[in-house]
Amino acid sequence: MDITEYSRVAILVDENTKRDCLNKLPKADSSIIIEIKSGEENKKISTCNFIWQKLTNHNFDRNSLLINLGGGIIGDIGGFCASTYKRGIDFIQIPTTLLAMVDASIGGKLGIDFSGLKNQIGLFTNPKSVLIYPNFLETLPLNQLKSGFA
Repeated sequence: MDITEYSRVAILVDENTKRDCLNKLPKADSSIIIEIKSGEENKKISTCNFIWQKLTNHNFDRNSLLINLGGGIIGDIGGFCASTYKRGIDFIQIPTTLLAMVDASIGGKLGIDFSGLKNQIGLFTNPKSVLIYPNFLETLPLNQLKSGFA
């Protein structure tokens, strides 16, 4: 996939994927980096507002791309934000956890939490592409790796 066809490119990360995975992506230094806090408690509309504002501040248009580099939460919120920004911009999922690689990044289920309830607002939209880099699994603690086998 050639990302140079896009007018703007951003990579959505959390503090963990920024530290452990971002430097492994080619051309990451020429992309806009949007960092959010990790954790289910941040999969909410205020985080979407933050992401949408960053996209707006950097003049993203319908021919822009959002790359979601992370586990299921990054994939969910990033895909949701991309699918709703300007009625939908392309997004790519680059999952970094086993569970995201085998489940969360495929199937097109995207959602955010609302009123304390998980995945209450969402939609079904498939990413432009899903890129699997198995070496990202080496960055995970054993308990998170095991959760992907459940």
